[in-house]
Amino acid sequence: MSSKNFIIADVFTEKPFGGNQLAVFTDGSGLDTEVMQTIAREMNYSETTFLLPPEKGGDFRVRIFTPASELPFAGHPIVGTGYAIVSEGLKAVEDGLTTVRLETGVGELVVKVTTLNLAAKQLGDSTMTQPLPEVKSRWTDLPRLAKALSLDAADIESTQLPVEVIYNGIPVMIIPLASLAALQKIKVDTGALEAISREAGAITVMVFCRETAMPTSTVHCRVFVPVEGIAEDPATGSANGPLGFYCVRHRLVEWQPTTKIISEQGFEMKRPSLINIELDLEPATGEVMNIRVGGGVVISGKGEIFI
Repeated sequence: MSSKNFIIADVFTEKPFGGNQLAVFTDGSGLDTEVMQTIAREMNYSETTFLLPPEKGGDFRVRIFTPASELPFAGHPIVGTGYAIVSEGLKAVEDGLTTVRLETGVGELVVKVTTLNLAAKQLGDSTMTQPLPEVKSRWTDLPRLAKALSLDAADIESTQLPVEVIYNGIPVMIIPLASLAALQKIKVDTGALEAISREAGAITVMVFCRETAMPTSTVHCRVFVPVEGIAEDPATGSANGPLGFYCVRHRLVEWQPTTKIISEQGFEMKRPSLINIELDLEPATGEVMNIRVGGGVVISGKGEIFI
């Protein structure tokens, strides 16, 4: 019998047991796809990652699994895995920022981990650069969508904003709501929302509003992934990049050369998460040139699994 070690990281939080849980297996060598998928199902977090030797000049190759399938890209697993690599000494801590290059199914992604105190190897936020999003389609049957969320169509229609499917490696349906109260009362009809997701070509469903729980935040959101068997996700980095893109695209925030957005997620699950979104814009047109998503990470546990 062999074994593999893993780290539990809480991502997009400054406190243990907040944010989104992630299991990082620091040595995935010798494991085939079936075994990795079985381990991810056993861990039963929204995602589990496995580190492998690089193939294209990066620092590591990373494979990402939900309990149901492998993903080419995801947000909190990349942010958390980059942090874990530095915190566990798999790459030496550098003064200021430590850069980790991860080979993924959508190409190389860069994670930068802030150093607060080099002598103590004290780390700060972890931030990833994401693929640029593109709008794939709009969903126009708002009564059907609202019913799947146990809402009234007016909760969506009154925003006068579109429901869009945006792709950055993972297709996400972004749904605007008029109020925090509407967002908090959502009760998902899983079968109905899964059917809509599949028809729309979306994996992730993100519902957001501009009313927030904290005065320093910009938006409040909830994320559901019925096609992957995830009832609700407490912090979704891959979807928050497109949310920032949506907010800029529809002028929901003031354009700045670097536009900063703070997104709240996971509050309804008692795993509060704060996700920092930065978008570099071409000032005259608002064209998004770069997107970065990041936040705090806490290593909350370590373990060993037998294979």
